[in-house]
Amino acid sequence: MLTGRQWRMNAYLNHVPDFFPERLATDKWKGRCRIEGIGHLRLARQNGRPVILAFCHFGPYYLLRSWLRAAGFPAAFLVGGKARHRSALRRFKDRLSIFPEIPVAFHRDTLRNTAEFLAAGNPLLVAIDNEAGKQADAPFCDGWTFQMAAGAVRLAVRHQAELIPCTIIDEGHWRFRIELGRPVPKEFLTAEAGWICAGKHLLDEMIPHFQAHPEQRTIDLIRRLKRNSSTAAT
Repeated sequence: MLTGRQWRMNAYLNHVPDFFPERLATDKWKGRCRIEGIGHLRLARQNGRPVILAFCHFGPYYLLRSWLRAAGFPAAFLVGGKARHRSALRRFKDRLSIFPEIPVAFHRDTLRNTAEFLAAGNPLLVAIDNEAGKQADAPFCDGWTFQMAAGAVRLAVRHQAELIPCTIIDEGHWRFRIELGRPVPKEFLTAEAGWICAGKHLLDEMIPHFQAHPEQRTIDLIRRLKRNSSTAAT
């Protein structure tokens, strides 16, 4: 088992591939990230279904887009802020991306372009542990709830998309594993259904990875947890 110091060093080194994403599809690199559950993406593509990949700020989450693109799926992040505020460095990195003709990020002021991106069969990565937008309290584990950003669920309902939990795990020495869990059941993704069942499904798929690799949790993820009032009173 790696020490805390070694994990921190891994975290620093993991930012290196983020600066040459175009190389991750080469023979030298593509074997360094295996994707479990990739059949869910392939089936959605075969069925012509849009795909929302719900993720948390856990592990080297910032590499999700690049590794998925290296596997042939031109994924993009939905991020906060406005498109015109994207930094010059990020715009430069965008040009290095695999599939540079396809945007790598969408913002909340470009939702029409986001809809076109989804309709073209491209997966959209949406965080469920941020503070933006409408929130919902989903069961996390005994005595705890998770304050979930509902954007991923709302987009999946609006676009009749598959909603798939997505987690990336740092296995050390520039080796990674992406876990694509079971898609959220369709009955949880209707206008009449609440967001709680969808959120619980997503978290149930992610929690085993959080528990197996607690050192890879980020402060953004931890801040979304809160104790149930009944538990806190005892």
